[in-house]
Amino acid sequence: MNRTVLVLLGLFSAGLSPATFALASPIQPIDPNIPAYRQAEDLVLTADGQFLLTANRGTGSISIIDRKRQEVVSEWKAGRSIVHLTVLPGNRLLALDGTANEAILLGQTDSQLTELDRCPLPYSPVRAALSPDASQIVVSCLWPRKLVSLSLAGDKLTNKRELILPFAPREVLFEPSGESLLAADNFGGTIAVVDTETFTLRHQREFPAHNIRAMVLSQDGKRLLLAHQMLNSLAVTNTNDIHWGLLMSNDLRWVDVARVLSPEEDFYGEGFMHPIGEPNKGGGDPTDIAVIDEDEAIVVMGGTDQAGIGKHESYGLFRTKVGKYPTAVVVSPEKDLAYIANGFDDSISLVDVKTAKTVGKFAIGALREPTQKERGEQLFHNAKLSMEGWMSCHSCHTDGHTTGQASDNFGDNSYGAPKRIISLLGKADTAPFGWLGVSSTLAAQAHKSVEQTMHGPDLSEEDAEALSAYMASLPLPPPIDQLQETRDLAAIAHGRQIFLRNNCIKCHAPPTYTSPELYDVGMEDKEHNREFNPPSLRGIGHRKTFFHDASATSLRDVFEIEGHQLAEDLSDDQLDDLIKFLRSL
Repeated sequence: MNRTVLVLLGLFSAGLSPATFALASPIQPIDPNIPAYRQAEDLVLTADGQFLLTANRGTGSISIIDRKRQEVVSEWKAGRSIVHLTVLPGNRLLALDGTANEAILLGQTDSQLTELDRCPLPYSPVRAALSPDASQIVVSCLWPRKLVSLSLAGDKLTNKRELILPFAPREVLFEPSGESLLAADNFGGTIAVVDTETFTLRHQREFPAHNIRAMVLSQDGKRLLLAHQMLNSLAVTNTNDIHWGLLMSNDLRWVDVARVLSPEEDFYGEGFMHPIGEPNKGGGDPTDIAVIDEDEAIVVMGGTDQAGIGKHESYGLFRTKVGKYPTAVVVSPEKDLAYIANGFDDSISLVDVKTAKTVGKFAIGALREPTQKERGEQLFHNAKLSMEGWMSCHSCHTDGHTTGQASDNFGDNSYGAPKRIISLLGKADTAPFGWLGVSSTLAAQAHKSVEQTMHGPDLSEEDAEALSAYMASLPLPPPIDQLQETRDLAAIAHGRQIFLRNNCIKCHAPPTYTSPELYDVGMEDKEHNREFNPPSLRGIGHRKTFFHDASATSLRDVFEIEGHQLAEDLSDDQLDDLIKFLRSL
């Protein structure tokens, strides 16, 4: 009997009809014994508890693992870069392809995957959430700042509605009633509350946080668990403030769902926070959470290759070493083991929930050697390059971009004047680096950041070059007005004329929209420096704060409040067109 017939019989036995199969198509199987670099980004458990599945960002594949046997039984080429998986009713699976910008509906029968449908999505989909009644799927798309509501009729995916948010969303989660959806800012500390019926923004909750990398409900659905970081712009990047967790903290936070949903309630009321880290033992870059029972959860720390288990209202975490850069965690139906996907060594770690000890590890496939750029990515996310493991490069430069906050570090050869964290996207051809232009190469800036800002070990030239290669590879996303489909070509052309007429190109010269010199722009930092290297304007529409001190929170404020370097007074319409030109870069 050939493979196609076997798959057909398997689909029928799983309850999928012949009409459904007529729409299905096989996807390509992969031999997991062929060396590859899968970079598992997500991990899910099938409804029957039999299989674990990993979303492999590096290879665009999905690995199916027999949970009890602890071995890979198949691997399937599903797309270009699979970044998230959602288990759906009826032995189905939704996969997000972050490079092809697609939602992929798959049918699963034991170790077989079959494609049922594909639906185009806006640029950079990152996470999906299924409503409690399984009637709605919402996908977050990072750079367009969009949420997309998908309908699933039979085995057909349809993009029903889109909502543009004031920030770039990542984590999405339905609250228990299904009437509201929570969407968390990828870079800052904002949570949007969305009405799921009208698909409109109700309100936003703000709290001191950045890098919100996980958001789950407690077992009873009454509490919301968040994993995030907090940067204190009033602290200094010296050994004292790092050691005591004053500069960068990593946190597992429990908050009351009802309070989050109500804009009048105290966000922190009846809440609790686990510090992920303590003096001499930081816990840099938490990446995921799984609930164990009503009062206990496990959190994984990508930056320190660890997992920690903690109880609600019990301080401290029981920590254990796992694989290289854990990205996702699930707990077994029996509540005895936690399974952890390790993104940088293609493996699954097993942690005993009762003892909080790692009890096993197995590969999800043969692993090839990483390239220089891939090694640089590993270093970029490695909190062990910082003093005591409190932070990584990614902690401030989220996904290579920026949290938009200010940090008082030695990057400009001085303390006392906090500077806005600059995006690294598209930065390679904009030397020199730093607000005062103190580094002529990215490798030199890597040395300065690791050794003087993060107070980590001396960085070898090989590692500095690897970090440089990775940072140089970070692309700019398309302009935000293009992604949001709001581009006004006539206004952009007029705005460009205003830009040229006001001699903005003196400091921001195309095509990089910067220049290598330092300029006095009429502003002074707290150390009385007046001359700064202008940051590139490319991708400026994706930023939330502006100037060296992050004092402006919109492009309009740059001109209306700060009066930044304009040779003429602009009407409201002229300023609108100038901003539209800037957002087009």
